Amino acid sequence: NGGKNCVGALSESASCGTNPCPVNGNYGNWGAWSRCTKTCGSGTQKRNRACNNPAPKYGGKACVGKSSETRFCNTKRCPVNGGWSAFGNYGPCNNKCGGGIQKKMRYCSNPTPKYGGKGCPGLNTMIRTCNLHKCPVDGGYSSWGAFSRCSKSCGGGTRSRTRSCTNPTPKYGGRSCSRLGASRETQRCGTGACPIPWSGYKTARVCEHHTMHLNCGSGGRVYIHSATYGRKSRSYCGNIFWYSTNCRSGSSHHHVVARCNNRQSCSVTATNSIFGDPCWGTVKYLEVT
Repeated sequence: NGGKNCVGALSESASCGTNPCPVNGNYGNWGAWSRCTKTCGSGTQKRNRACNNPAPKYGGKACVGKSSETRFCNTKRCPVNGGWSAFGNYGPCNNKCGGGIQKKMRYCSNPTPKYGGKGCPGLNTMIRTCNLHKCPVDGGYSSWGAFSRCSKSCGGGTRSRTRSCTNPTPKYGGRSCSRLGASRETQRCGTGACPIPWSGYKTARVCEHHTMHLNCGSGGRVYIHSATYGRKSRSYCGNIFWYSTNCRSGSSHHHVVARCNNRQSCSVTATNSIFGDPCWGTVKYLEVT
C-alpha cells in the first residue's frame, strides 16, 4: 500500500553462555612404590597418583578410580637363628674309679635354625671329672716259701710253708687273698719207721761203683741208723785221688732209708747217680750203720 519499509535491523545478537565449561578430572601417572614395611616375612608397599591430569574444574567430575594401591612385598620367610635348649643332666661316669669324665648336652632347638638363620654359638657339651677315688687293688699271693724242717725225722711228722699276700697287697678296699686259698700249706714228712733201739748195730761199707747188700734174714727187718756217701777217712777204698776226706752227700740217709728201712733185705749202689757228687775227683764210699 505504499507504506515505508521498516527502519532498523531485522535481527540482533546478544552474548550468552559466557561461564567456563566444566573440566573433568583425570589421574596422572602412578608414583614409585614406597619402601616395603618388612625386609622378610611378607610386608606391604604403597604407591599414589594425583588427580591432576587435568584436575577437575568448573564443576567437572572428579577422577574415577583409586588414588593409591597396596601390594605385598618381601614375601620370603625370615631367617630363624638357632637358640640353645637348657643343658640336660650329666651322664654316667666312664670309669668307676681312678678318674673319669661325664658329659651333659644341650641342643640347638630353641628354636632350630631355619631359612638361612645362624647356628647356635658355643659348645653343645660340658665335661667334668668324676670318680677320682683310687681303684680297689685286690691282693695277690707271693710265691710259696721253702718248707720248714720236718717236725720228726721218722715216725710221721709235718712240715709247712707259707706265702704272703703282698703281690700285690690289697689296698683301697680291695679283696684279701683269702679268696685264693690258704696262706699256709702243711704236708706229712718223716714217715719212715723209727729205728728200734738196739745195741747190735752193724756198719757196712762199699766203695764207689759197688753195690751194698743188706739182709736181716727171715723175720728180721733192716733199720738204718746212719748212712754216709762220700769220704771221711783214708782207711777205706784207698786210691791216689784223696783230695778230700771231709765230704758227705746230704741225701745219703734219705736215699738209703727209702730203699732199705723196714725191709728184710735191700741193695744200694754207691754211685753219684743216686747220691750226687759231694766231692768231685775224690773216690768215695758208702758207709751204712
